[in-house]
Amino acid sequence: MGGNLCRPCGKRKSKILQSGSILDRVISQASNQDQCLLYKLANYKKGGELVDAYNVGGQAEVEKLIKEQFGQLMYGEGKGQIINRAEYLRWKFRDHEQVALPIEASLSAHDPLAKWTDHEACWQMQYRGSLGETLIHVLIICDTKIHTRLARTLIKCFPKLAVDVVEGEEYLGASSLHLAIAYNNNELVQDLIEAGANVNQRAIGSFFLPRDQQRLRPTKHTDYEGLAYLGEYPLAWAACCANESVYNLLLDTGANPDYQDNFGNMILHMVVVCDKLDMFGYALRHPKLPASNGIANRAGLTPLTLACKLGRAEVFREMLELSAKEFWRYSNITCSAYPLNALDTLLPNGKTNWNSALFIILNGTKEEHLDMLDGGIIQRLLEEKWKTFARNQFLKRLLILLVHLLFLSLAIYLRPDDPDVPLLEYSDDVTIIMRYVCEVCTVLCVLSYVIWQQGDEIRNQGFWTFLKQQVINFYSFNDVRY
Repeated sequence: MGGNLCRPCGKRKSKILQSGSILDRVISQASNQDQCLLYKLANYKKGGELVDAYNVGGQAEVEKLIKEQFGQLMYGEGKGQIINRAEYLRWKFRDHEQVALPIEASLSAHDPLAKWTDHEACWQMQYRGSLGETLIHVLIICDTKIHTRLARTLIKCFPKLAVDVVEGEEYLGASSLHLAIAYNNNELVQDLIEAGANVNQRAIGSFFLPRDQQRLRPTKHTDYEGLAYLGEYPLAWAACCANESVYNLLLDTGANPDYQDNFGNMILHMVVVCDKLDMFGYALRHPKLPASNGIANRAGLTPLTLACKLGRAEVFREMLELSAKEFWRYSNITCSAYPLNALDTLLPNGKTNWNSALFIILNGTKEEHLDMLDGGIIQRLLEEKWKTFARNQFLKRLLILLVHLLFLSLAIYLRPDDPDVPLLEYSDDVTIIMRYVCEVCTVLCVLSYVIWQQGDEIRNQGFWTFLKQQVINFYSFNDVRY
C-alpha cells in the first residue's frame, strides 16, 4: 500500500460520464484494478485496502495506518487550506494532455466554475474520485458497520475532513453531513458536527434538483418533484428524512429553518414537497426555533399555497388546523378563526391574490384538488362567497340571459316565412313592428351585458386583472376540453 500511496487519481479516457448515471458508472468500475488511488483505499463495491487492513488488524491497526500515511493525501497534513479555481481545474483536466480553459459565457448553469467561490478543503483535489468525492464520502455511501467505523476513525484522526464537499458538477456541495443524514447515520452526524462540519452547507449539484430542472432546457415553472430534491441545507435534509433527533442537533449548532434554497423554499416548503405531515407541525411549533409560516418562495407560493399546487390534501388540512386561532371550546364544539391572507382570492388592500389557495385549488388538475374542496374551510369560504357576492351576480346574469333569449326567440319567430321578403322596411303591420322591437331589445340586452355586467367587473377588479382572469379561464377551458 505504501508504494502506491502518492499515485494521483485518474479516470478512464474511454468512458464519458453522463449526468444522472455517473454514480452508477463509478460504482460499476470502482475496484482494486481501478487506476484511482481513492478506490484502491475504499471503493463502492465495499472493498479496498482500508477494509482489508481493518479485517486483519482491527480498528487499532487502521487508526495507526491513517495517522502515519494519510496525512500526505491532505492539504497541510490534515490542517486544510483554501482552494481556488486553479486547484479545481487541475483535478477536472487531470487526464488531458492539452487543456483549453472554458470561457465563462459557455459554462452550463450547473458547472462549478459558474458559481465558484474559494473555500476550505482538506483532502487534496488530485486524490479525489470521479465525482469529486473524498475517502470519507465513499465510506459513508458504502453504509456498512465496518465503513461507518472507518469513517468515524478517519474523522477522529483528521477532524478537518468534515469540511470537505463533493466538488463534481452532479453532486456539487454535498458534504459528509448531508450524506450521513441521507443514510440515517446519527452517530456519524454527531461526530461530524463536533469536528466542525458546516451545518449550513448547500448541496446544489444537478443531481439534487427537481427532475424538470435537470434537462438541457429546464422548465420555467418547476413542479419541485424529484427524489433527490431535499432543499440543499442539512436541516432541510433532516426534515425531509423525518429525523427529529438530527433536526434538533442541527438547530442547536446554528442551523436556521428559514434559510431559503435557490427556489426560495425553506423548511416548511420542503416538508410539503416531500409530503412529511408530521415534520410540518414539528418544525412549525418547535420549542427552540420554530420555522416561520407564510414565507413565499420565488414562485410566490407560501407553504400553504404550495400544498394546494402539489395536491397535498392531508398536509393542507393539517396546515389549516395549525394556523387556526381557537376562541372557545365546549365539549366537541369549537369556535376557531382561520387567517384568509393565503386562502382568499382578495388581499386586505383589495387587490387580487393570484397565488391564493382558492385560485390554485379551483384551477388544479389533480384528483386531490377535488378532495380539498370537499368540506372544511375551503367549502365554507366558497359558500360565503356565493351568498355575499356570487349569487347576486349569477341571478343578474341569469335575468339578462332569460330576457335576451325571450326577445331573440320572439324576433326569430316573428320573421316572415318567405326568405325573399326584405326585413328592413317601414310597415304599419303590428307583427313587423313587434319584430323590430324584439330585435332592438335583443341588441340592447347584449349591450347591457357587456357594458353593465362586464363593465361592473372591470371597475371592481381593474382592467388588467379582468383581462388576466379571462386568459386563465380560456386556458383552463382548453385543458378540460382536450
